[in-house]
Amino acid sequence: MKKLLSVFLILMLLLSGCQSQQPAESTAQPDEDNATESLLPVLRIGVMSDVGAVPFVIADKMGYFKERGLPIEIEVFRSALDRDSALQTGNLDAVMADMLTIFFYNESQFNAKMIGRTYGNYIMVTNPLLDLDDFKALPVHSIGLSSNTVIDFSTVKIAESNQFLKTLEKVAIPQMPVRLEMLKAGELSGATLPEPLASAAILEGGVRIGDTESFDLYPGIFIASADAIANNPEALKTLYEGYNEAVDYLNQTDVSEYFDFLVSELGFPEILKEQFVMPTFSHVDAPDETTFNKTYEWMKDEKLIEGSYSYDGLVDLSFISEP
Repeated sequence: MKKLLSVFLILMLLLSGCQSQQPAESTAQPDEDNATESLLPVLRIGVMSDVGAVPFVIADKMGYFKERGLPIEIEVFRSALDRDSALQTGNLDAVMADMLTIFFYNESQFNAKMIGRTYGNYIMVTNPLLDLDDFKALPVHSIGLSSNTVIDFSTVKIAESNQFLKTLEKVAIPQMPVRLEMLKAGELSGATLPEPLASAAILEGGVRIGDTESFDLYPGIFIASADAIANNPEALKTLYEGYNEAVDYLNQTDVSEYFDFLVSELGFPEILKEQFVMPTFSHVDAPDETTFNKTYEWMKDEKLIEGSYSYDGLVDLSFISEP
């Protein structure tokens, strides 16, 4: 009996050893978060808190960058000065900006180029106490703006068109939300604002005086530093692929489905939730050369820059996909 028992135990041990060598069936599910392993370095971009930023933040929210393996950090700015400082100190790789900015960067020996167009329409609105006739009759037109930016340029063009350039008093208020609050309080005759702040001002009783699109001016651009262009070109190209997919989503989707996100992410006024009409966005295209030339002439006339610049010298279109 002992002998039989010994044989039985030996057989059991052998069978147990064979089973332990078989691979266990895995019940783990694939990690969806790591399904697309990133092979690209982190791209750090800065956007302003206006409509031009919408395709960037929506592309991030919808995962269009992540699914392409692009890790991205998006910082939202309320002041162009803060945005410029972040790029020039190396804390950002690229920024949503305007055509004055590209001249100022290169004038200060900071090497950067325009790599595409972004949406931007800049609108002058009266305070809610003034109708159009009252505004025109003012002896002085105090207009809130951010100095030496596209808002400044737009303000001058709108004042020229409406024949009050001689009575224009520029009031520098870099922070856009502060500018809007001062306008609503009647502390300014008017203010020049991007969307959606301009629509918020109109909804509160302001009157539209003019805007850059009515002059066929399209100064919104995206700028990348020379370092980012040289060292991270694939990330910039991938950024635009995600941006274009977001444009398709935005043009096919009712604004109510994502407006709450824009309130939290970009600080859009909640009052516009049921009112705001999102513009039709376009896939990334080349910056507008006519606007570039007019901006350059104005900056030269105003003695804001001394150097000589050309469109071809300040643009890099290699990241824009063929339509």
